[in-house]
Amino acid sequence: MPNRLTAAVVAMATACTPLVAEAARVSPMIVELEPVGSGSVARVELTNDAARDIPFEVRVMRGEISEEGELALTPADEDFIVFPPQSIVRRNSQQVFRLQYVGDPELDKSAIYYMSIQQVPVQVEPEQSQVQVVVNYNVLVNVVPDGTAPQAAVESVEATFRQPQEEGEPDSADADSNAVPDETAGVQVTPPPQPGILVRLGNRGTRYFLAGMSRWKVAGETEDGATYSRDYRPEEMTRVIGVGVVAPDRTREFFVPTEAPLVQDSVRVEVSP
Repeated sequence: MPNRLTAAVVAMATACTPLVAEAARVSPMIVELEPVGSGSVARVELTNDAARDIPFEVRVMRGEISEEGELALTPADEDFIVFPPQSIVRRNSQQVFRLQYVGDPELDKSAIYYMSIQQVPVQVEPEQSQVQVVVNYNVLVNVVPDGTAPQAAVESVEATFRQPQEEGEPDSADADSNAVPDETAGVQVTPPPQPGILVRLGNRGTRYFLAGMSRWKVAGETEDGATYSRDYRPEEMTRVIGVGVVAPDRTREFFVPTEAPLVQDSVRVEVSP
């Protein structure tokens, strides 16, 4: 996924056949809270569109995002009050979860958490044979003190190539999923590498920002001597790199495709959160 920390949805299969899929929606998927006062409370709604009642439980995790965009979660339930912590959401109905931050009120920079709304597996009779698809919804929760601000800093830019869809790379079992059939030879042909730039983007400020919802300007010179210039609006960049959370004092890497290979020393990138 192009660094999509978008408030991820993770599915896990747990038994035999047939497949039983559930349908639910969560809104909003990104929440911003203040450390104290009325702004420390948020409401998250889950809609159950399935044909049966589904039990859910809520956990809150502290999120650490690596430079490559991998997310590590550690329990942080002590920093929040969630009501209700568990609920059976009736079919074709909604459940509102109330989330309140009760952690350190003297934060000097924003903190990243994830509200994990986890479907609870239902016990199945031994004689029954079925698969349950257990779905977790991770809502991005940012606790932001007053007076904080982001400061995007482009730390390095590398003109490079990357295989298409590499950032959303499939499992080894699907390693050939990017190949396309060559009808004349009857063999699989791997698409050519995509030219682009690998940008190390830091945050020297005290507030998180979303790289995928920022304005980007990319300029340089192509290898054939032409001038290259591209301005990305937030809605365009989201499709390229995903949400792209950059926490204070952290750095992220993002690959941005270009229409042609660029000369390394000519590339200039500006990011405006």
